[in-house]
Amino acid sequence: MTQWCQCKLYKWHGFAHKDDEPNAGDLALFCPACPQPGINLDLPTGTASRPDDTPSWLFTRTLVMDGNFKAEHLHPVNPSDEVLLMDGLAFMVGDERYKRHLSIAQDQIQKSDCNNHHAVNQANASWQKLEATVIGGCACAWHGCFVPHSMVDFQKGERQMNMDYALSQALNYNTDRISWAITFYDINCQYNKFFKDQVASSMYLSIPIGMDIIPGIGLWHVHGHQDSCYV
Repeated sequence: MTQWCQCKLYKWHGFAHKDDEPNAGDLALFCPACPQPGINLDLPTGTASRPDDTPSWLFTRTLVMDGNFKAEHLHPVNPSDEVLLMDGLAFMVGDERYKRHLSIAQDQIQKSDCNNHHAVNQANASWQKLEATVIGGCACAWHGCFVPHSMVDFQKGERQMNMDYALSQALNYNTDRISWAITFYDINCQYNKFFKDQVASSMYLSIPIGMDIIPGIGLWHVHGHQDSCYV
């Protein structure tokens, strides 16, 4: 059944009758309304600026980041029997490169200097029998569509190193010549402090050249923060 579904995906996305191999995220669909140069948006070649008479939100990628604490996964009994049919081709990131990123990423044990946020404190907890404790990633903040190749497993709660990789992949997905990105995250007051430092120190993380990131906290979560988080 799983192999049949994979074959259908190859067919639906135009890879059934040609030799081209799909790239990361090619077997998943993203939000049709979000700005994607070359798909639903034409930007002048060689420039990242927008026409003066066009509203800026048309050229801004808006993302929401979060994790699902109920998506736990036990270690497989026979890991050698596990076969990855969709490794990095849809919404989940490629396994091998993601694990290489985790192997060199610095795990910053941080105590939240804001309120007692579940995501920050869960990241400092200890997990033994679980291969994945959380699944997280990025989605379009306007319409809730997940960004292809930007969903990751978390091994010890919602840690910065995991979300760094998810956000990096989302910021680089069909964003050629897009200069602005707004990110909403319930713990952005803590997370955004270290993101650019993490990107600068890792060969597996990147931000598109010339892209400005504007961090924010969604209305649902912002009332649980301190006044200093609004600065």
